[in-house]
Amino acid sequence: MRVMTTLTFLAGLLPAVAFAQSPAPARPAVDINKAMLAAAEQIGHAALKPGVSVSDRNISLADLGAYNVTVAWVTRPATKTPSGATLSHDKITEIYYVLRGNGTSVTGALENGTHEPGSATIGPGWRSNTPIRNGRSVALTPGEMQIIPPGLGHVWSEIADGGIDYLVIRIDPEHVLGLSK
Repeated sequence: MRVMTTLTFLAGLLPAVAFAQSPAPARPAVDINKAMLAAAEQIGHAALKPGVSVSDRNISLADLGAYNVTVAWVTRPATKTPSGATLSHDKITEIYYVLRGNGTSVTGALENGTHEPGSATIGPGWRSNTPIRNGRSVALTPGEMQIIPPGLGHVWSEIADGGIDYLVIRIDPEHVLGLSK
């Protein structure tokens, strides 16, 4: 009887002991300081030689276990026509945060695309020179954001004089992205 009472008491304690344990250690925070951003801005602007339509550099990569997150600095020059091909990423979600300048982003269905392995900056996806079907245009200015889910075609249709700088936060569930060299 005493053994049964002791076992019942211990079985009753197990949930309390389980909850009293510390959770698994969290991954450390990843800091992106002003010096890193200033260096990325300088590199981005220097990379925009004549004929170059974008400088896109991942400046930080955080391995969060189930997915990676990168932060990229993107610089684009002024243009009155679409800035390069329309892209659609297979798995990557992009979040734009405009820092300087403004432009019109068009999102919608990508047509006549070719699948490409992508790069360590943007990952695999589709590329097309055909205009987006059923496009949605939105003007983005400093302080505004846009979330572009995987599979959605996107392109800048116009970028105002002076160009545009924006941060891109990329959510990478496949762990395919890397830091720019």
